[in-house]
Formats: sequence, C-alpha cells, structure tokens
Amino acid sequence: MATESLRVGRAWDDNFHDWTDDLQLGRKGKKPAASGGKPSNWTGKKVRTSQPGDYPGRGSKEDIRARLAGIARRSRQVMVKITPGKNHSMKVVRKHLQYIGQDGEGQVFDQDGREYKGKDQVNDLAWMWEHVGPQMPAESDKRLAFNIMFSMPEGTDERAVFASVKATAEAEFAGHQWVMGQHFDEPQVHCHVAVKAENMEGVRLNPRKADLNRWRERFAHELRQRGVEAEATKRAQRLHQQLIKKPWAVTRLEERGEATNPQPSEINVKRVEKWKNSEKQAASSYDRIIDALHRSSDAADRILAKELADSLVGEKVRKTLNQDNRSKQDLERT
Repeated sequence: MATESLRVGRAWDDNFHDWTDDLQLGRKGKKPAASGGKPSNWTGKKVRTSQPGDYPGRGSKEDIRARLAGIARRSRQVMVKITPGKNHSMKVVRKHLQYIGQDGEGQVFDQDGREYKGKDQVNDLAWMWEHVGPQMPAESDKRLAFNIMFSMPEGTDERAVFASVKATAEAEFAGHQWVMGQHFDEPQVHCHVAVKAENMEGVRLNPRKADLNRWRERFAHELRQRGVEAEATKRAQRLHQQLIKKPWAVTRLEERGEATNPQPSEINVKRVEKWKNSEKQAASSYDRIIDALHRSSDAADRILAKELADSLVGEKVRKTLNQDNRSKQDLERT
C-alpha cells in the first residue's frame, strides 16, 4: 500500500507515518502532567502547567527524512538533563545563578537578552528574581527554579550550541524568567539554564520525561537548522541495547577488587522481554521504511534507503528479524 503510493509520487501517506510513529519520529508528545494546583502568590489564581507545542515542521516529510538520515549517519546525540539541586530556598537559587556566571568570571544572559557580568550584577539579577513577579521566599516547600544543562560532544560548534540553547529556551520557557550561560571548563560543549518555576501568568513549569524528550528534540532541531548534525533519539529507536548503570559505590568497590554486598540482583525477566518486543517492533518498522524508500520515485528517498540499509541500524534490523524468524521456525517444529 505505502510502497505503491511511493511509486506514484505520494511519498508520505498514512501507512508511512504509522511506521515512523512507531519509532516516535513525529508522533505528537503527551501533554504535561498537571501541577499541584495551589494558588499563585502573584496572580492569586490556581497555578496551571505550561504546555508548549512541538517545534515547527515536526513530523513533516523534511523533518522525518532529516531524522532518519541522522540515525543512518549516527549523528551526535544531544544531551539535556535537569541537574541536581532542589532549589527550595532563595539562597540556593542565588548560589546557582552565581555558578552560571562562573563566580563573576563569565557572562549571564536573561530571557530579554540582557547581559550580566560580575558577582554584583548577578546578585542584582537574583534580587529581581526574588521580588519581581511570583515571590521567591527564603524557604519554600516547592521548587523555586529548575537547573537545566544542554550539552553536545567535544568539537561541536560552540556558537551554534549557544544559539540553539537560546532558541530552545525562548520557545520552551516563554513567559518565564530564565537565564543562561555557556561554560568552557569541560571538553563537552555545554550551556547551563536556570528557569524560574512560576511565570508571570501563574503558569508553573512541571517537567516530566515527555518534556525532557521534547526539549532534546527541539534542541537537536535547532542545531540542524544551524548546520550541525544532531539527533535526539532513544536507545530503542536506534536499536541500541540499554546500558545497566551500577551504583557509584559498587563500581568503586569493584575497582579495588573488594566484594560487593549485596550481590547484584537477578535479571528482570519482564523487563528483558519488554525490551526484546520493542526491539522487534522497531526493527519491523525500519524494515518497512527502508523498503518503502527504496521503491520511491524520488532519488533522495532511494539514497536514504541505501544509507539506512548500509548503516549499523540496517545491520541490526537484519540481525533482529533473522533471529525472530529462526525463533518462529523453532516453535513450529515443536
């Protein structure tokens, strides 16, 4: 069905979208979870949760093609994470703003593009956060701000990363007071962003996994717009096996050759089975996508099909499907 429509030039039909949706390339994200719902100390109204939309063109033919090409070429994966620090006091928030400004040695930029240099100017910024807009009390039972880091591997264009983080923050944190600064103390090219949790309209930031994934996707999109090959796909989408991270204390004991106690837990059979099923589904979707692109009348689609087939993903697709077929044959014999 989809392959026939590709032959006659209608390369982006519903079936093709179903396959890319299975890989979560273009699928509309879930709405953010509702926040606590306490009245705002600024507006007096019940606090709502911000719900920004997807980046422009997400799920379009051009967007899906760019993302599939990034997967085939193993483009660098963006990293976005909320860094430690619960920010339940103004003292902690002020300290982190100074950290972003590298204790007076760096530059901090706010949502309006204003620049702050030196400890005194950053302290003035902190005073504005505390007294302008929703109040930030000395102590609170709620998180007053969020600390977020955007990062790319070593060698990435530093200016492109800064511009992409700025564009991402402008879209995702619109209406909030936020600041950002770029640090150069590590090989990875990265920026730190601090966002005031509640904005001027009583809308509260309440990030969940779906929000972090959207931030990653928008960040990668902004980088691609600036000529940097970047992707924001999950391990399952790339058919990469999930790494099992050991606790830090266990790793240190093993390095010293000491026994770990307690012993590592047994394999979670249900989790392994769930991963295998996800892997099979992804492999099947890739197989159909490659076949559909290969049959397209568009030369660009056929080139992309060959890139995907020859890539590490294509290799894993063949391996996964062959193993699945052998398992089915073994079941038929029994």
